[in-house]
Amino acid sequence: MIPKPVIINVPVDDVDAGIDFYEGFLGLRLARSLSPEQISFHAPVSSDGILLTVNKRNFPGEGPTVMFAVEDMDAALAAWKAAGGTVVAGPYDLPLPQKIRDEFRDQFRDSPFYRGEAGDSMGRGASLHDAEGNRLGIVELSEWAHATFALGAYANPVSDEQLKDQSIALARRVPASTQMFDAPGEAPGEAAGEAPGEAAGEAPGEAAGEAAGEAAGEATERHRSGGPTA
Repeated sequence: MIPKPVIINVPVDDVDAGIDFYEGFLGLRLARSLSPEQISFHAPVSSDGILLTVNKRNFPGEGPTVMFAVEDMDAALAAWKAAGGTVVAGPYDLPLPQKIRDEFRDQFRDSPFYRGEAGDSMGRGASLHDAEGNRLGIVELSEWAHATFALGAYANPVSDEQLKDQSIALARRVPASTQMFDAPGEAPGEAAGEAPGEAAGEAPGEAAGEAAGEAAGEATERHRSGGPTA
């Protein structure tokens, strides 16, 4: 299974204001999440089992985090670390709060996603950093929650059309990043900043000076005409 985003978490300093903002943005009411350790609210944003959650910011500078569902937490963490990523926290349990377990189970029986009795835990989670320091999370959800998040037997796998479109993109002849936005017909040396005169034997200093002067003149002209200068 391709790891699938199931939760998009947005931390806020003022929970009430955050709820008002995102309820207005989504056009949906946010419900209190079953987190025993933090104030969190959620609403569905996709028929494919993706939730937006809004919770109290846990630490200064915390930004939005995407949580991906995996089939095997231990295997996923081992592969993550082998690829150069780090585990910030976890794996940790995602228990249902004891005070509302009975009420939740009664209500869950009325849910269109009910496929069996809810257990004591939603599953396990972990917080990660990739090799560049970007933060994300993974969850291994209990089977009784799979229908809610469109996982396992209820998953909607990547379609043949999506895979075909991806194969077309992979076969595309894409130039090197440094040449991606070159003008059609522009010589590679010119795109890389090489002064034309250098290739023809012109003195390096003269070629560089001419190139700089032309660039400055073009920038001035664009500025006068209201166009971008960079």
